[in-house]
Amino acid sequence: MAQQRLHSALAPIDVLTRLEMEEVTHKELDAAVRARYIGVDSVRFPDLVVTATAANVFLGTGGTMDPPIGPAEGDVWMVRRIIVKSSVLTDTAKYILYRGSTPSDLANAYGPRNVLDAGVGGATPGFSVNVGFYPSTKAILVQPGEQIYAQVLAGTVGNQYYLDGEAIRVPAEMKGKVLT
Repeated sequence: MAQQRLHSALAPIDVLTRLEMEEVTHKELDAAVRARYIGVDSVRFPDLVVTATAANVFLGTGGTMDPPIGPAEGDVWMVRRIIVKSSVLTDTAKYILYRGSTPSDLANAYGPRNVLDAGVGGATPGFSVNVGFYPSTKAILVQPGEQIYAQVLAGTVGNQYYLDGEAIRVPAEMKGKVLT
């Protein structure tokens, strides 16, 4: 610190030098930025590939080859992108996205109650395969125990379909970090 006199009749005061002021300001700002992003991480969906054996293909039903696509206990995901891709780029199939806790229950899991987004915009419901779904900012939170899964409509037998996506992961007690 440097001493400075404001007036000859006043006692000297201690003031921070420019370097001292910058050090204090940057140190506090760095700590605030670090605190804001502690626990925040990006997540890519695990690989999920299904070869179509019929026109309707269910991706993420929890079978032996389907890893669950959802947060671990104690985490929350904010979904940023989801896409169902086909092994054939010119494939004309459509897909509908779902969110729920029991995708293996085909009778109930693929009903209107669990629809995340049906991509209704044309004559046929669903998003075109190989075209991504980008939810509005902070629009989709996946809670512990929930999963993302999809249904391909009018798929081509023999084509492979991939469910892919990305999310931001935070511990459940810190979900305010992705909501603000």
